[in-house]
This record gives sequence, structure tokens and C-alpha cells, in this order.
Amino acid sequence: MKKNSDKKNFPVEENLFKIGSQKMSQESRDRALETLSNYFRKQQKNFLGYQVNNSFDYKIAKEFFDIHINNVGDPFVHGNMTINTKVVEKAVLEFYAKLWRNTLRHEESVEEDDYWGYILSMGSTEANMFGLLSGRDYLEGKHLLIDDEGKRGVKFGVVSENKNSLHPIAFFSQDTHYSIVKAMEVLKIDTFFDEAMKQGYKSPLEMEDYPVGFSSKYLENGWCKEVPSDENGAIYIPALKKLVEFFASKGHPILISFNYGSTFKGAYDNIGEAFSELKPILEKYGLFSRKLKVDDEVYDRDGFWFHVDGALGASYMPFIEKALKSGKITNPENYKFPEFDFIGHGVHSLSMSGHKYMGSPFPTGIYMTRHKYQLKPVDNPMYIGSPDTTFAGSRNGLSALIFWEYLSERSEEEHISEAVRCELLARRTFKELKERDKRGVAMLNRNPFSLSIRMKLPEESIVEKYSLAKEVFFVKNRATKFAHIYIMRHVTDEVISEFIEDLEKSNYF
Repeated sequence: MKKNSDKKNFPVEENLFKIGSQKMSQESRDRALETLSNYFRKQQKNFLGYQVNNSFDYKIAKEFFDIHINNVGDPFVHGNMTINTKVVEKAVLEFYAKLWRNTLRHEESVEEDDYWGYILSMGSTEANMFGLLSGRDYLEGKHLLIDDEGKRGVKFGVVSENKNSLHPIAFFSQDTHYSIVKAMEVLKIDTFFDEAMKQGYKSPLEMEDYPVGFSSKYLENGWCKEVPSDENGAIYIPALKKLVEFFASKGHPILISFNYGSTFKGAYDNIGEAFSELKPILEKYGLFSRKLKVDDEVYDRDGFWFHVDGALGASYMPFIEKALKSGKITNPENYKFPEFDFIGHGVHSLSMSGHKYMGSPFPTGIYMTRHKYQLKPVDNPMYIGSPDTTFAGSRNGLSALIFWEYLSERSEEEHISEAVRCELLARRTFKELKERDKRGVAMLNRNPFSLSIRMKLPEESIVEKYSLAKEVFFVKNRATKFAHIYIMRHVTDEVISEFIEDLEKSNYF
């Protein structure tokens, strides 16, 4: 078996934690935990490599940590598991519904355009899974929750005589998070590449259709496996248009996962522009709004689904947008702010991670959609006394309290100020690195309003000290190792100065 050269030994002695048949002494337990804590505190001080805020002090979690709080079931139905924080969860969801310009709920009689969502137990991976599952089933004509409310009647309808009319095809960029790739496999959703290989299609893209700097190393059998990204890591809309039209012309409904703050490059897909460019194509092939006939009645349903993976950007960029509008920060020249919310951009579902920009002691996040896009649950268990409308089943009720403490102790102006501070520190850090990289050996890059600064991989001691993530990209068809740093809310000028000093000491530049 080939040895993984990147595999590291655990930095904490494993034998300290071995559990035997006898009770471990208190002294041994204390020594093990102290060793672990010391290592964590050392790494936390220099944590630059991942998009996680690593500095917070949630008093509310400590107060409720000795109670099992479970938000199982729908957040808008109290249920029989009475020790839950659904009343808190609803307040948090309403805050983000407003922030993302979704339609607020009519509590007495929920309308089909009203928002619906829930707080995750996992990070955005859970929401990505649920968003793509919902998109797949919606486009396949599955039964909607509002059908039972007498507001619509779509079940397993036949859209047209076209054999592909209930066979969605998925698209996502080459900078998409691995959870999207995993979801396609787990949910058995055909990507455009999968379908092209099965059918033996010839790619509609010529080399001039690819963005500047695109490497032929990403091609297989004449096809790109994912939609090409531009040089900044955003989905390349000209290529997306051609690929979507190719499959829309064959009658396939369209499922697209966009990035709003991609994992490595921190890129923002311009979802508003993509919607404007794709809308005429969807209309041309009867997919913008299509008819489904059920029991001799005809109902409307979209022939496309846009999911937004906003794990980082969805919690940060709305405040940057507010700062721009109020003049607290300036827009880079010739840069169009990438809008993404629920008004006018074709968005059906959205994910956001709470442990990233906000910060949390455990992974959490939010999934949001609209009531009219909710699918009917496969079961309605009496056991929990609440509809099983979420993806996860049992859900961590502490997450709602963490969100609530963070949001309730800040005004909108304070949220804006925090976002501006991170943005200005990211700008300043990038400028200082560029000033030292006079020969261009670091291959530095940063997208507008991104908290990520990417660079050629430093030496291993720096990677370990600052917990840097690694990735390989093809530059001029040559595989090159990169790392990045993230300017999260916990990052200080002092840590940045120490990082740059360590780079200089290692002759990095």
C-alpha cells in the first residue's frame, strides 16, 4: 500500500487517552486533558488556515450544557419532545430570513412564498445534502407538502412526452466544496459529466469557451468534469450557459449548486448575473415555469432549482453590502457586488455554517428555502409529535442558543463594523504580503471581499504552526501546491505580523 506522504502523527501522545478495563486515576485523566488543552490553546492562538472563527465565550452554552435539548422535528411545531429551543430557533431563522430578503411567515396561515428553514446539527454539508435532495425530488415531480394543504396538487406528474422531463441534471463549479460532490454520489443525482459519459455526447464547449488560464488537465474525454471556474474561482457563466443549454435542449430539468464564498479561494459566484443569463434559456426550453398535469388539472412548477452553498459568505457578505450602501467601505474599481438572496435571483435553497464567520464550539448552520418548495415527508411519526420535515432527525438545541446569544448582543451597526474590520484587515494583509513578494514567487491572490488569501505552499513548520490547508491547482498545466490563510473574526494584527515574520525567516519570498 502506498504511504500517504501528507499523513501526520498525532501531536498529542495517544497513550494518555487509552481506556482499559480499570478505572483511570483522576491524576491520569487530569494530565491527559491538560496536555490536550495546552495543545489546543497553542494552535488556537495562531489559527489562520481554515474559515472558522476560533475566539468566543458563549455563556449561554455553559448554563444549559447539563440538559439534553433536542429540537427534533419541524422548528415551527413544538412537538412532544418538550425540552427544545424551537422558540429561540424561530427567532434566529426570522433574523436570517430578513437578512437574506426572504418572505416572512404568516403564522396564522402560512403562505406558499413564506420562508421555511431550520438550524442544522452538522455544518453546511447537511444543508447542501438537503438542498440537493429537495431539488432532485422537486424536479422529478415528487409530492409537495402544500399539496396536502389544498393549495397545490402536484404529485408524480408527467411534464411532457420527453423521456428526460423528470430526469434532472446537476451543475456545479470546479471550486465547489467536496460535500456537493459527495451529495451527488449519495443522492444518485446525475451530473452533466455523468450523463455525457453514459450517452456518449460530444461536449458543446470549444477551447475558446473556457476561461483564461483553464488547464486541459481538468478535461476527460473532451469534457470538463465540473463547470469551469474563472481565474478567481467563481463559476464561469459563459461556459455554464452553453452546458445548461445543451442539456435543457434535451428536455432535462436543471439543478445548479452555486458557491457564495468558495472553500479555498473564497470566491463568490454571481448568482444574480447567472440567473439573468440563464433565464432566456430556461424559457426557451419550457423550464422556467412548466406545467404538470395531475388528475386532469394543470399546475405550475419550476423546471430548475438553484441551491446556494453560502457556508461562509451568506453570514458575512450581507453586512458588507450594507457597509457599501452606507459608505463605510468602498467597492474595488470595476467590481460588481455579487448578489445572492431570495429576491429576484431564482434561489430555491440556501446553506450557511454557524461555526465559520460567527463561531461556535461545534459545527452548526442554517438551511433555508420557501414553504412552496418543501417536499412531503416520507413519514409522519406520531412518536415525536412534530412533522419530520428536516434532514437530520434529532437536532442539537444548543445551536439555537449559540446563534441567539451571538445575534442578540449585537446591533446591526456592530455586525457591519465587525464585517468591515475583517475586510480591511484582509486588504491590509494582502497588501503587506504583496510588498514583500517582489519576485512574485508566492503566487499571491485574493478576490474582492474575500477573507481568503491564497499563496504557494510554505514550509511544513509554518503549515503546522498556523494550521494551513493545502490544495493542488494546475498553473500553466503544471500541478502546484497552494495554501491559504483566512482572516476570520479572531485574527489580529499581531498574528498576521508573526506569520509574515515566519515566512521571511524561512526565505519564503
